[in-house]
Amino acid sequence: MLAFDVNWIAIVVLVFVNMGLGAVWYGPLFGKPWMAATGIKMEDIEGKNMMPPYAVAILNSFFMAFMMANVLVWAGVDSLGGGLLTGLLMWLGFTGFSFGVNHAFELRSLYLWFINSAMYLVGLLIMGAVLAVWK
Repeated sequence: MLAFDVNWIAIVVLVFVNMGLGAVWYGPLFGKPWMAATGIKMEDIEGKNMMPPYAVAILNSFFMAFMMANVLVWAGVDSLGGGLLTGLLMWLGFTGFSFGVNHAFELRSLYLWFINSAMYLVGLLIMGAVLAVWK
């Protein structure tokens, strides 16, 4: 059963943190390599309505944080190390290698898999750590 007695303030903060992480990750850190690996050019997105992708990203960040909070409650995790380990395991079990399957069948590069999946690894590590200790 879902737990709704979670730290909602932490979840909302983590939505902003995850969106900020994505902005930095796909901006100054890996923006140009990501665009090269996907074949997307700035001209392709300039003038486009980017609200739908951002809405999906915000919802994704919310549900990731909410579900991470639930997993931590179910597992009784309340330490920094436990939160980090949970984030790592969630990435291994549900995100990192799922991205790998998609990238393999889409004939995308290993480097693009790294860019995309590592951002989620960092995000899940942050979420696990914060939610485990912020009560």
